[in-house]
Amino acid sequence: MKMKGIRLRTVLVAGVLLFLLLGATPSPDPDQGIPEIGRRINAFTIDLLKQSSARENAPANVILSPQSIFHGLAMSFIASGGETRRELAKVCHLPDDNRKLLDDLAKLRRQLHASAKHKRIDLGFANAVWVDDSYADFRKEYVQEVRKIFAAPLHRVSFAQRDAVSAEINNWIAGATRGKIPTGVAPEDFASRSGSGVIDEPGLVSVNAVYFKADWAGRFERDATRKAPFHVNASITKETMMMHQSSLLNYSEDHGFQFLEIPYVDNVYSMYVVLPRKVVGVRTLMREITPEVLAGLRRAAYPHQVDVLFPKFEIRSHLGVRDALSAMGVKSAFDRQEANFDKMITKNLEAFRIYLSEVHHDAWIDVREEGVAAAAATATVHRSFGCSAPALPVPAKFHADHPFLFLIVHNESRSALFAGWISKPPATAGLP
Repeated sequence: MKMKGIRLRTVLVAGVLLFLLLGATPSPDPDQGIPEIGRRINAFTIDLLKQSSARENAPANVILSPQSIFHGLAMSFIASGGETRRELAKVCHLPDDNRKLLDDLAKLRRQLHASAKHKRIDLGFANAVWVDDSYADFRKEYVQEVRKIFAAPLHRVSFAQRDAVSAEINNWIAGATRGKIPTGVAPEDFASRSGSGVIDEPGLVSVNAVYFKADWAGRFERDATRKAPFHVNASITKETMMMHQSSLLNYSEDHGFQFLEIPYVDNVYSMYVVLPRKVVGVRTLMREITPEVLAGLRRAAYPHQVDVLFPKFEIRSHLGVRDALSAMGVKSAFDRQEANFDKMITKNLEAFRIYLSEVHHDAWIDVREEGVAAAAATATVHRSFGCSAPALPVPAKFHADHPFLFLIVHNESRSALFAGWISKPPATAGLP
């Protein structure tokens, strides 16, 4: 039998857990430039949210970790070439220079780890890789780069034992996210797709996980939380539990939006909230938001006494990142005939090709008076195949009682760890 080709799948899993608490410490100089890696991650964040909101069946509420997805895709991007590389670079805002990307990501990792030195911040940022060499030899240079830059230990496994391997990976994710994301992959992710004349098997799983916990610098008081209407649209309202505080916070507004920065302890992280002046749906909101609009609102913000109403909620999201990336323009990476990740492996056959099979992302967030808890997990499956603002009123009211966008940002890099929207808060009356 003539061998037509060999396919190997690479699975990327990223798990993220975040605990956050509100504060009122002034932010860094708003005129300070955003680092390049922050601009890239934030541009990818906005594009991904835009695409997700444009879907016909877009969920009412979404939480995701663009930081996790960006790091995960970067581990594949550095081994890409040709049209695959051009598409990934354009859609994900990745630089063409691998060394520049790796140096920037290494610096960002050091900054994230340094933030954990603050007494009231608990941060973990970890990577791991699972490899099966049954059908291909992964290049030592690639593996060494991933292990060095991403600090990812290598686990050699047989994906044919798919139940055991998926359990091992999921246990790692659950541990890294304190149990909030119990699964990132399933045994069927490692099922054989081989057929007559073709080998199509899993080859590599790369995992990124983030855990973060910090106090708010100033909490919402529990006894101030009360039921209030949330305007889902111009004609529908939904009773939800609204938290309240009046604090000195960075605030700005323009003709279309109000912006609020809610910092965390020691001003290492902040939550950005973008609230449209009118009650509009998420799709309309995201059409009008660009990285430039967000950066402009942030630059224009300065300390105001702000009366804040913010919903208390808990949501869980699953995002099919492959579908979103495909709609955004990543085509060849998912095509077993056209994908080019040749720098991952030593090619013994011209027909040999490695391709990206699937990308999963799961996330969870819980917003309460004492803080916010969130988690996320991203699974990317590769297969290889062979064959500026006006004067502001003081004090200001920021009542998030209709659909809004939020981002949780690492202040030094100005990059988004988490992002999402709320357009229909789930019932919270039963929450303790």
